[in-house]
This record gives sequence, structure tokens and C-alpha cells, in this order.
Amino acid sequence: MIAQDASRFQDLRRIQTNIAQQVVLEGPAGAVTSIGAVAQSFADDLAFSCAILVDASMNVIDEATAIAKTTVPYIPGLLFFREGPVAMAAIKKLRKRPDVLIVSGCGINHPRFAGLASHLGVELNMSTVGVSQETLCGDYVEPGEACCFTRLTFKGRPLGFVLKTVTGARPIFISPGHRISLQCALQVVQRCVVNHRLPEPLRLAHVKARHFRSATRSGQLAPIRTADTAGRPAHNQ
Repeated sequence: MIAQDASRFQDLRRIQTNIAQQVVLEGPAGAVTSIGAVAQSFADDLAFSCAILVDASMNVIDEATAIAKTTVPYIPGLLFFREGPVAMAAIKKLRKRPDVLIVSGCGINHPRFAGLASHLGVELNMSTVGVSQETLCGDYVEPGEACCFTRLTFKGRPLGFVLKTVTGARPIFISPGHRISLQCALQVVQRCVVNHRLPEPLRLAHVKARHFRSATRSGQLAPIRTADTAGRPAHNQ
């Protein structure tokens, strides 16, 4: 069993190496007018995902949820295989495709340069930014004051930025996922910071994912079935 698991995880790492070769660190083309975010919450072997879309004032104008059973345990560096399927299900149910999607997870700041944000971006062919509270790799100097940022690098390669959003709180890590430049990734997150440590769309996605989990488990919401998604358009991959 241990040998089978080791072989399986090695296969997953090879998939990530292939994904990393497809990542594009340019774009997006045109102005970023719509921003989305996706985050997951967990209970036992169930994953609850919420994807949202916000307007320029950070008001939620659309949201979608999904539930799935997890088939891969939590393993740092292999987050996509645990969270990716349910996240994609929620994202595809949004009525409008965001210009940029903020993902709760790493982008290219990943041992194989293919974190959750990068993997989602390649699979969905959309611009993504990873925002995480830790980084899986990279060197940095922690910024000293709120609104200040420093660069995150790994063996001389730029991976993103370290941004202190709130005085007295730890910084967040910003890294491009796919189809976005490093500088644009930083700018998108900066414009979404309001009064909290996390950028507002991602904070709201986390709150709504937790609420969705709690409401579903308490019986206030019925678990989503495959048929429940039929009436909402899915974005092409």
C-alpha cells in the first residue's frame, strides 16, 4: 500500500511538471474589470467550494458553490488534486467569467512551479493569481509596514511578492498562477485590499465557503447534486 501511494504521488508530481510547462506569465490582455475568487472549506471527507465575482466596489455580484468528496489527503504541494475538482465545479457555474481569478493557494511559488492557482488557470484557460498565507518555496525579506511589499524569489527566479496588508499581521504571498504577469498579479491584489489581511474577494469567498459548509451540514441547505448544475452555464476549458 505504501509503495502504491508513493507511485501514485509520483505520478501526480509528473502531472504538475507538465502543467508548469504550460504556464504563461503574461497578460491579461486589456483592462481587468471583473475579479473573482475561489476558496474551499472541509468537513470529514467532503470539500465545499465557493466561487464569487465582485464589482469595482468589492460587492458580490455572483456566487456559486459545489461539493465533492475528497479522494486525495492533504499533502503540501499537491493541493490541486484535493481541491481542484470541486473548485473548478464552482468556478464553471459563475454566470460570467472573471477577467482574473484570485485563488486561495500558491501560484508558481511551488516546488514544481505549479501550485493550485497555476493548475486551475491552465485547466480552465483563465488568468489566475495565487494568494496564500505561507509559501512552499522562495526567499524573501518580510516587509516592515502595512501596504509595503518585497519580492519573493527562488534561486534568482522571481516568484511573486510578499505583501503586508495590515499592521501587526503576517504578510500574504502573491504569485501569478497563469496568463498574468508578476506585476499585474500584485496590482490586482493591491486594489482588492480593503480593511483585512486577505484581499476582499478571497476573504468573502472563504466566509461563504465556511457558511455553505455549515448550512449544508446542519440541514439548512440540501447537498448539491449533479442535476442542480444543469441550469447554469459552464465555461469552456
